[in-house]
Amino acid sequence: MAITNNVSNAAIDAITWQDEEIGTNEVNGQMGQADFFALLTTQLSMQDPLNPTTNEDMISQMTQFTMSEGISDLGDKFDAFSVSMTSNQALEASSLVGRNVLVNSSLSYSDGTGVSGQVAIPSAAQTVNMRIMDESGNLIKTESLGDKSAGMMDFEWDGTDDDGNPLPAGQYSVEFTGLVSGQSESLTVLTYGNVSSVTLGVNGTGLELNLQGLGSITLTDVLAVGD
Repeated sequence: MAITNNVSNAAIDAITWQDEEIGTNEVNGQMGQADFFALLTTQLSMQDPLNPTTNEDMISQMTQFTMSEGISDLGDKFDAFSVSMTSNQALEASSLVGRNVLVNSSLSYSDGTGVSGQVAIPSAAQTVNMRIMDESGNLIKTESLGDKSAGMMDFEWDGTDDDGNPLPAGQYSVEFTGLVSGQSESLTVLTYGNVSSVTLGVNGTGLELNLQGLGSITLTDVLAVGD
């Protein structure tokens, strides 16, 4: 009987110690390896000698704990990876401040020196024309560029009207048309905008590039980077 009392007291001490440990870890909201094995040891010491825990049951418990711990570690690694990706994007975006980026937009901003960009010509086009409009929609510049082959064509407007007068800073729209297979078509226009600053959203998400005089775009809107 003395031996039985010693075993019982040891089991009670283990349970009491474990309760204290669990109480501490509940604050942290997690169970570590030491906690798990302490619980397992307590369970083994209190098992029915006539119906002991089988090897299969023990292996099953250990496997479940290992999988749970592995998933937790994987989540931590993904969180760290996400933070790293956000930091890399912020660094990449900050390096664009002061540079010109190409975006899919016919609206551009001129600081008084004009605008530049590219035109997408899907197939050979005849009589390609460029038209520049101011913020009020007034036509202020026209230019005939002749026939053009298929591909991406660079363009540049010097910021003057049809009479050669310099125009003030502001937003301007650029349009290109051409005869494709005998039909007049509007051509896709890409323009450059100058990155004036970068905005980071909550927790580093929602990164935006602010273009001078035009508003904000996302990093994925950038098609090319100029000077």
